[in-house]
Amino acid sequence: MKYFLLSLTIVTLGLISCGEDDTPPNTNNTAEYFPLSLNSSWSYTNESEGQNSQDNMFVFGTQQENGVQYTNLDTQELNSGGFMVGLLTQNLVRKDTGKLIVNGALGGVPIEGLPDISIPLNNAVLFDPNALGGTQLNIITGSFEETIMDFPIIIEYSSITTQEQVLSSYTTDTQTYSDVIQSKIVLNLEISTEIQVGGTTLTLPILSSQDVLVVENYYAANIGLVFSKETIDYTLEDLSGIPGLEIPLPEQNTSVSTATLTSFEIGN
Repeated sequence: MKYFLLSLTIVTLGLISCGEDDTPPNTNNTAEYFPLSLNSSWSYTNESEGQNSQDNMFVFGTQQENGVQYTNLDTQELNSGGFMVGLLTQNLVRKDTGKLIVNGALGGVPIEGLPDISIPLNNAVLFDPNALGGTQLNIITGSFEETIMDFPIIIEYSSITTQEQVLSSYTTDTQTYSDVIQSKIVLNLEISTEIQVGGTTLTLPILSSQDVLVVENYYAANIGLVFSKETIDYTLEDLSGIPGLEIPLPEQNTSVSTATLTSFEIGN
C-alpha cells in the first residue's frame, strides 16, 4: 500500500505566463493534455524548504473497475514527495472527451497533527480542456469526528476543483511550453470541538472555515502535468483561555512546495 504524504514547506518558485484567453483551447479535442499511452513517463523535481527530491511517474498498465477501463500510474519512489504525483499514482485515472478523471480517494494529512483525512474521489474531474475558465468541475463535501487529547474533534471539509486559465505559453525555470491549461484544487476545512460546562455542551471553533490547501496545476498539450504548486495556509482560533484544551497543531502555518517537470517520454 502506498502512502500519500503532503509536504509542509516554505519555498517560492518564479513563474512566467502569458497569452491568457477565456476560450477553451481544445474544443475539437485535437490535443491531449495528459497522454496515458504505454511507455509514457514523467520526471519531476520537488522543492520543499530548500530541499529537493525526485519523482518518476510512469504508466504501469490498465485495469477494469465496475466495467470501466482505467490507467494505473505508478512511481519508482516508495513514498511520493509531490502532491499531484501522489494523487495520480495512488488512484486510477482515465480520459473522457479530453477530461482527466480520477477514481479513488484524496488521502493523507494536510496539516501535521490532524487525523487522516480521506475524501472520496468518485470519477472526479481534474481538468476539462473544453470548459471555460472559472468552471467548477467538482464539489465534494463531508465531515467526520476523531478524538484528540480526549476531546471530540469535528472536521468538516469541502474540496472544489476549478478549471482556470488557458495559456498560449507557460514558462517554468526549466522550459517554456505552448498551449497550457491550468486547473486548481482547493481544500477547505472547518474544525471544532465540544466541551462540557456545568452540564451544558458548548461547541468551540478550533479552525474557522479556511482554504487550508490550494494546489495549482499546469498541463501542456501532448505532454501532461508540467508544474504543480501546493500552498498550505491556516490560522487557528485562540484557545489559550480554555483550561486543559491543547491541540497538537501549530497556531498558524504558511508553506509552499512545488513540482517541476524535468524530463518526459510519451509512448506510442
